[in-house]
Amino acid sequence: MSALLVIEDEVSVQRLLKANLMASGYKVLVAEDGEEGMRLVKREFPDLIFLDIRLPGVSGWDVLTWLKSDRKYAEIPVVVMTASLHGDGEEKARAMGADDYMVKPFTVDKLLGIVKKYVGE
Repeated sequence: MSALLVIEDEVSVQRLLKANLMASGYKVLVAEDGEEGMRLVKREFPDLIFLDIRLPGVSGWDVLTWLKSDRKYAEIPVVVMTASLHGDGEEKARAMGADDYMVKPFTVDKLLGIVKKYVGE
Protein backbone atom coordinates (compact mmCIF):
# COMPACT_ATOMS: atom_id res chain seq x y z
CA MET A 1 0.00 0.00 0.00
CA SER A 2 1.40 3.38 -1.02
CA ALA A 3 1.89 5.97 1.71
CA LEU A 4 0.95 9.56 0.91
CA LEU A 5 1.95 12.50 3.08
CA VAL A 6 -0.24 15.60 3.32
CA ILE A 7 1.51 18.65 4.77
CA GLU A 8 -1.36 21.09 5.27
CA ASP A 9 -2.41 23.36 8.13
CA GLU A 10 -6.09 23.76 7.22
CA VAL A 11 -8.09 21.03 8.97
CA SER A 12 -10.88 21.02 6.36
CA VAL A 13 -8.37 20.40 3.55
CA GLN A 14 -6.61 17.73 5.62
CA ARG A 15 -9.91 15.90 6.15
CA LEU A 16 -10.91 16.15 2.50
CA LEU A 17 -7.60 14.78 1.27
CA LYS A 18 -7.39 12.06 3.92
CA ALA A 19 -10.95 10.82 3.42
CA ASN A 20 -10.72 10.64 -0.36
CA LEU A 21 -7.26 9.12 -0.46
CA MET A 22 -8.03 6.52 2.20
CA ALA A 23 -11.27 5.61 0.40
CA SER A 24 -9.11 4.92 -2.66
CA GLY A 25 -6.92 2.53 -0.70
CA TYR A 26 -3.92 4.66 0.24
CA LYS A 27 -2.22 5.03 3.61
CA VAL A 28 -2.40 8.74 4.47
CA LEU A 29 -0.11 10.58 6.85
CA VAL A 30 -0.91 14.16 7.87
CA ALA A 31 1.40 16.90 9.13
CA GLU A 32 0.04 20.27 10.25
CA ASP A 33 3.24 22.22 9.63
CA GLY A 34 6.54 22.03 7.79
CA GLU A 35 8.58 20.85 10.76
CA GLU A 36 6.24 17.93 11.44
CA GLY A 37 6.18 17.17 7.72
CA MET A 38 9.96 16.88 7.58
CA ARG A 39 9.94 14.55 10.59
CA LEU A 40 7.36 12.32 8.89
CA VAL A 41 9.35 12.25 5.65
CA LYS A 42 12.40 11.02 7.57
CA ARG A 43 10.43 8.42 9.53
CA GLU A 44 7.97 7.15 6.91
CA PHE A 45 9.60 7.89 3.53
CA PRO A 46 6.25 8.45 1.71
CA ASP A 47 5.62 7.62 -1.94
CA LEU A 48 4.08 11.05 -2.68
CA ILE A 49 3.86 14.36 -0.83
CA PHE A 50 1.11 16.97 -1.04
CA LEU A 51 2.68 20.20 0.22
CA ASP A 52 0.87 23.41 1.10
CA ILE A 53 3.03 26.47 0.57
CA ARG A 54 1.61 28.65 3.33
CA LEU A 55 2.38 26.82 6.55
CA PRO A 56 3.03 28.08 10.08
CA GLY A 57 6.69 28.01 11.10
CA VAL A 58 8.72 26.27 8.40
CA SER A 59 7.13 27.28 5.08
CA GLY A 60 6.26 24.96 2.22
CA TRP A 61 8.99 26.63 0.17
CA ASP A 62 11.52 25.70 2.84
CA VAL A 63 10.25 22.12 2.98
CA LEU A 64 10.46 21.84 -0.81
CA THR A 65 14.02 23.19 -0.79
CA TRP A 66 15.00 20.69 1.91
CA LEU A 67 13.39 17.76 0.08
CA LYS A 68 14.94 18.49 -3.29
CA SER A 69 18.41 19.28 -1.90
CA ASP A 70 18.76 15.94 -0.08
CA ARG A 71 19.55 13.02 -2.39
CA LYS A 72 17.76 10.67 -0.02
CA TYR A 73 14.41 12.45 -0.54
CA ALA A 74 14.83 14.28 -3.85
CA GLU A 75 13.10 11.57 -5.89
CA ILE A 76 9.89 11.62 -3.83
CA PRO A 77 7.26 13.33 -6.02
CA VAL A 78 5.97 16.57 -4.51
CA VAL A 79 2.66 18.18 -5.42
CA VAL A 80 2.55 21.81 -4.30
CA MET A 81 -0.89 23.04 -3.21
CA THR A 82 -1.96 26.65 -2.84
CA ALA A 83 -5.12 28.70 -2.59
CA SER A 84 -3.46 31.59 -4.38
CA LEU A 85 -4.25 32.25 -8.02
CA HIS A 86 -1.91 35.22 -8.13
CA GLY A 87 1.76 35.52 -8.83
CA ASP A 88 4.24 33.09 -10.24
CA GLY A 89 3.66 30.29 -7.72
CA GLU A 90 3.50 27.44 -10.20
CA GLU A 91 6.56 28.61 -12.11
CA LYS A 92 8.51 29.03 -8.87
CA ALA A 93 7.38 25.64 -7.53
CA ARG A 94 8.44 23.82 -10.69
CA ALA A 95 11.76 25.68 -10.81
CA MET A 96 12.39 24.51 -7.24
CA GLY A 97 11.70 20.90 -8.19
CA ALA A 98 7.99 20.39 -7.53
CA ASP A 99 6.55 17.65 -9.72
CA ASP A 100 3.03 19.05 -9.90
CA TYR A 101 0.87 21.96 -8.76
CA MET A 102 -2.75 22.14 -7.56
CA VAL A 103 -4.81 25.22 -6.84
CA LYS A 104 -7.30 24.84 -3.98
CA PRO A 105 -10.13 24.08 -4.18
CA PHE A 106 -9.68 21.11 -6.47
CA THR A 107 -11.89 18.21 -7.47
CA VAL A 108 -11.57 14.67 -6.21
CA ASP A 109 -11.01 13.54 -9.81
CA LYS A 110 -8.05 15.96 -10.11
CA LEU A 111 -6.65 14.72 -6.80
CA LEU A 112 -6.90 11.03 -7.70
CA GLY A 113 -5.58 11.67 -11.20
CA ILE A 114 -2.44 13.22 -9.76
CA VAL A 115 -1.97 10.33 -7.32
CA LYS A 116 -2.29 7.78 -10.12
CA LYS A 117 0.17 9.76 -12.24
CA TYR A 118 2.91 9.45 -9.61
CA VAL A 119 2.07 6.33 -7.63
CA GLY A 120 0.23 4.21 -10.16
CA GLU A 121 -2.16 1.84 -8.42
